[in-house]
Amino acid sequence: MLGQANIHSFVDHHKLSLKLKPILVGELHLAKKLNKPAYIFRGGLFIPIIHEGSVPTRDIINTLIRNSFHEVFVFDEDLSEIKKNLESALIKITRSLSVGDPVDNGTKDLKLLSLNLGGLYRNPHNDDLLMLQFQSSQNLSKFLMENRKLQPHFYESLQKENFHFTLAQPMLSSLMLLSFLQSIHLFHDKEVENLFLASYLKDIGISMIPDSKYDQKTLSDRDKEMFASHADYSFDLLEGRVPLSKNYLTIVKNHHFLNSRIKDLALKRRTPKEADTIVGLESTLVAVFDIIVAMTSIRPFRKERSLYQTLEVVKMIMADDYPQEFKALVVFLKQFYRN
Repeated sequence: MLGQANIHSFVDHHKLSLKLKPILVGELHLAKKLNKPAYIFRGGLFIPIIHEGSVPTRDIINTLIRNSFHEVFVFDEDLSEIKKNLESALIKITRSLSVGDPVDNGTKDLKLLSLNLGGLYRNPHNDDLLMLQFQSSQNLSKFLMENRKLQPHFYESLQKENFHFTLAQPMLSSLMLLSFLQSIHLFHDKEVENLFLASYLKDIGISMIPDSKYDQKTLSDRDKEMFASHADYSFDLLEGRVPLSKNYLTIVKNHHFLNSRIKDLALKRRTPKEADTIVGLESTLVAVFDIIVAMTSIRPFRKERSLYQTLEVVKMIMADDYPQEFKALVVFLKQFYRN
C-alpha cells in the first residue's frame, strides 16, 4: 500500500492542487531529502507517499513504478532543488563521460538525459534547457560511437528503468539507429551524429499534448490526429533554436511519414507513392527505428508485438525501396539483441 489519504476537505485538496507540481517518479532519485511531503493523485485524491523531511528510497520509487505511477506531486521548493540537482548531475556526467568506467558513465548519462527530457517537455520554450539537452546528447553520440560494443548494454539498461514511453522511446530508438548506421558504413561520423540528434529530439512536440492523453486506453480520431501533429510541433519548437540544418529538421517534421503506409496496409489499400511526404534513406531509417521500438513496447492502448511481427510490417513498408538495407537491418537486429 502506497499511503493513506489524510486530506478529507475538498477545499484542502483544491489548495494543494494550486501548490503542487508534477515530477517524474524517476526524478525522486535526485532529491536528497524532501522539505515537504510528496503525493500521488489517485481516485480524485492527493495521497501522501513520502513524509516531510524523508529521503525517497529506491523501494518507494520502485513500488510507484510497479503500480504504474509515472508522476508524483511536490511543492515548489522541492521541485526547484530536484531540477537543480538533475541539471547539475547531467552537466557533470556529460563533461566526464570519457573519464572512469564507460559502462557506469554511459548508463548514468542515458538515464539522466531521459529524465531531463521530461523537464523539457514541461517547459519546451526554455532555451537553456533545450541547449543542455542538445549539447549533452551531442556529446553522448560521440561517446556511443567510441563504445560500439557497449551499445546493446546501454539499450537494455535504459529499458530496465521502466520509464514512461514518452521518455524512453526517443533515446531507445536513437541509440538503436546510431548502432545500425555505424554497422552499415554508409555514413560518416558527422552524419551519424546529426541523425542521432534529429531522432532524439524529434518528439519534443509531444509537450504540446496533454499528458493524460498518453495513458488513455482508447483514442478517438481527434486524439489520433493530435498525436500525429506532434511532428509539426517538434519542427516548430526546434527551428532556429538548435544548430541542425534544414535537412535534418525536415526529417524531424516528417518522421511519421511511414505511418500512413502502415495504416494503408491495415486497411488493405495502397496510397500512391507520390503521396508520401518525404522519401530518402535517412528519413526512412529514422522512421523505421521509431516504429520498431514503438511496436515492440507496451502502450496503454495496445500490447507489444514480437520483433518478428514488427519486422514483417517493416518489410512491407521498406523492403521494396531499400532491399539491401532491409536485409542489413534484419542481420543487425539479430546481432543487437543477441549481444
